[in-house]
Amino acid sequence: MGVEVAGSFGPEMLKVLEKKCGEPKDGWTNRNVLVSIARLGGFLGRKHDGLPGWQTIWRGWQRLMWMCEGLAILNNSHKRRG
Repeated sequence: MGVEVAGSFGPEMLKVLEKKCGEPKDGWTNRNVLVSIARLGGFLGRKHDGLPGWQTIWRGWQRLMWMCEGLAILNNSHKRRG
């Protein structure tokens, strides 16, 4: 359920977001993905906070990329061993 996210966003990134932020009640939409990425960058998402700013989104995007890169390195090392 939900809208498929376009662009360079892959299923690995969605798995990382799901692990860190949990799956939204109404499924993954572009807005949910954006807010989840911003949460990685320090956005609190309280009732009256409004939408996250671009700097917070950027910080979250960088952290997400680091996590995905680490996951890829970990998966590659397991493939080499076994």
